Amino acid sequence: MKNISIRNLLIWSGAIVILVLLILIGIEVYLRLTETHIIKIREGGGLPSVELDAEFLVEYTPRGRRLIPNSRVLIKNHRISHRDIKMEINSLGFRDDELTLEKGRDELRILILGDSITWASYLPAEETFVERAEEYLRQALPDRLVEVINAGVGDIGLKEEIDILEERGLAAHPDLVVISFYLNDSRPPWGFPGELGSRGWLRRHSLLAETIYKNLKLRSFIEEEGEDRLAWTSAMNKLNWAGDRNTFLELAALARYDWGAAWDENSWEVIDRELDRLKELSLKHGFEVAIVAFPVAFQVYADYLEDAPQQRIKEEARKRDFPFLDLLPYLREYRKSHKDIYLDWCHPAAKTNDFIGKIIANFLFSE
Repeated sequence: MKNISIRNLLIWSGAIVILVLLILIGIEVYLRLTETHIIKIREGGGLPSVELDAEFLVEYTPRGRRLIPNSRVLIKNHRISHRDIKMEINSLGFRDDELTLEKGRDELRILILGDSITWASYLPAEETFVERAEEYLRQALPDRLVEVINAGVGDIGLKEEIDILEERGLAAHPDLVVISFYLNDSRPPWGFPGELGSRGWLRRHSLLAETIYKNLKLRSFIEEEGEDRLAWTSAMNKLNWAGDRNTFLELAALARYDWGAAWDENSWEVIDRELDRLKELSLKHGFEVAIVAFPVAFQVYADYLEDAPQQRIKEEARKRDFPFLDLLPYLREYRKSHKDIYLDWCHPAAKTNDFIGKIIANFLFSE
């Protein structure tokens, strides 16, 4: 009788273990079908690794985030576009085709620096405004080889962008450097992904383990210092920012750690300093500079025009003789005849990227 009880206990214990394993496997499969993650297939086969963030694409250096040269990955179910995106990074660490270090006599090279709006990891490369601008410029300049290089990296500011220019961009020998200026370019990166630490075998291969770990760390981060940074994301659905300028400015104040930084006078000290550095580099290395200002979606959809940051960056560009393009009036007109032009508060949809690419190409061609 005692042996039978022990055997039954072992059977039940084994069944419970199997059931738990099946549940965990089911959750893992569900997460891989629904959650954003990155797949890197190792050469020669083997078990693929997965990531919730961009560890296979992004490295953290003493000077900030950089794309890892020669990365080849697939972003599954991107959190912004919910599409599978192939991501290929060249040997310079740019989301672009491989470049020869020797530039042809009739070749025009344009290097575009920016953050996640420029990098556009949520779209196939051919749908980004960078490649659309390249296509429109090639049509306008059929006798020249035009290369528009995407040097964007997500979650960086103007300082990091110019650092990238120094570290990697100058090697491309650009004739023109374009700064894709966004409203949070003065602030440092948010930094949360850098606090996730190194990933052991389990987190590298299980999306369930990675999801649990990241959510626990995010909750801790928000409790310690992140609550104020995220306050605007809940307020934006409650405040009448579209109909009232003062309420818009209230929302911008809540978003001071993000796009609202551009309404903070103190933030412009960083912009002023970095534009001076960019001017010095342009004179030293013989390239031209242009600035293209990207608005936040709230500015585009508001019933009134609130463009104080655009006017400020326009003046900063004028002082340094940088040609300047403000996309806000173009996008405010564009939204009258097009729906869903943004996928969130800052990332333009594919059709909007095409529109922006055409506007930028016309601007650069006229210059």
